[in-house]
Amino acid sequence: MVLTDFVRLMNGSNRCNGRVEVYQGGHWKKVCSSDWTKEDANVVCREISCGSPLSQTIPSHFGEAHNLNGVKTHYSKPIRLVNGTNRCSGRVEVYHQGQWGTVCDDRWGMQEAAVTCREMNCGNALSVKYKAFFGGGRDQVWLDDIECTGHEKTIADCPHRGFGEHDCDHSEDAGVVCSESVRLMNGTDSCSGRVEVLHDDHWGRICNNNWGNREAAIVTLRAFSSRCSGNVSSISQCGLQEHSGSCRGVSVSCQGSPTVRLVNGTDRCSGRVEVLHDGQWGTVCDDEWDIKDAQVVCRAMDCGTAQTAKSGAFFGEGQGDIWLDDVNCFGNETSLQHCKRPSFGENNCGHSEDAGVICSATIRLINGTDECSGRVELHHGGHWASASSVNWGMNEAAVVCREMNCGDPVKVLGSYGAGGEQRGYQVSCSGRETSLTLCSLREYPSGSRIQEAAVQCSGEM
Repeated sequence: MVLTDFVRLMNGSNRCNGRVEVYQGGHWKKVCSSDWTKEDANVVCREISCGSPLSQTIPSHFGEAHNLNGVKTHYSKPIRLVNGTNRCSGRVEVYHQGQWGTVCDDRWGMQEAAVTCREMNCGNALSVKYKAFFGGGRDQVWLDDIECTGHEKTIADCPHRGFGEHDCDHSEDAGVVCSESVRLMNGTDSCSGRVEVLHDDHWGRICNNNWGNREAAIVTLRAFSSRCSGNVSSISQCGLQEHSGSCRGVSVSCQGSPTVRLVNGTDRCSGRVEVLHDGQWGTVCDDEWDIKDAQVVCRAMDCGTAQTAKSGAFFGEGQGDIWLDDVNCFGNETSLQHCKRPSFGENNCGHSEDAGVICSATIRLINGTDECSGRVELHHGGHWASASSVNWGMNEAAVVCREMNCGDPVKVLGSYGAGGEQRGYQVSCSGRETSLTLCSLREYPSGSRIQEAAVQCSGEM
């Protein structure tokens, strides 16, 4: 047998032939012969330093695999987490050209963490880590400036500079913390959804037979019955029994712990920025406050795209502590706390300098080259959903650009990635509406696959 971190050859006569197995999702899996090509064989031989393939012998020639799931070869880049406290936390590394390398934390955010956790079969993303939190790696930095939508199958599928193209060193290695044994599916946010647990290497939903507040508090295919008792911190520590027959899955909605709020605005997505620290709400000073900082706040509030960063106590002066000053965000962080800044409470400001934001509330542009371009999503009925490209034209684009404070439409379609959404709306506007949600909206049936609309605005008002 010959073995690398990702591929092995089994039952061959020497180290350079045998049945191909790959490591994926925590298991070794055989490779199905139906789509096997000469290029696939080339990849394997090159990876195990065995030259070029002599033949593409079907796997059964070297014996049948037992207790292994099949996988069709697509050869996305393998991924691993290093130096974490469990298999679902650590420094992110990808495998490319026969070598493991790290990911730079520039633009590293919650969307990228979500893709990583899903690729690792590790439930939901809990937090992102910066500045080599799990220690610095060695050798290559393979990826930089990754920008995921959160729906990609692998981290290598997300837009990035190109393998090996970066301006980082290992002091900027990115990391993640994933939930490992529990995930919430199809909820309205990261703290709600259908409960599924990882048990015996399979994700299964929880039946509601014995479900109550105790089980829901801990959560903060195959099916399982559960009963929690005592002081346990994970649903995996509760009594889980495989359930046969019909099963009605349970869902949970957790309160979460907000660390930012907007005060004195005209709606929930505008106002004076306040953050929670040491149990007290305090304001943010407007020194160095700009649209990138506002973008982080709007994302944390689930409020679409930042339209304006306000200074000079535009929404009135706050009281008490001024917690943050000289905030300097990249724009992709999940919290102001993750941005470069002095320590909490360290400032030279008065409340006449309290910072504020105005977010778009009902519309956002995804994967654009700036805040005035991208794929169009609207917030309607408690959900973010894509706008369909069907009948999408300059009238609809004009409403978007006006609502985003981005001038006039320049293009109505562009290549800004696919959202992978299974819900969406066909939008029809006169062009005079003040918000896209005031246009005629027709929802597509659940499960429909739509081509999403996009827009590029001039950015000048």
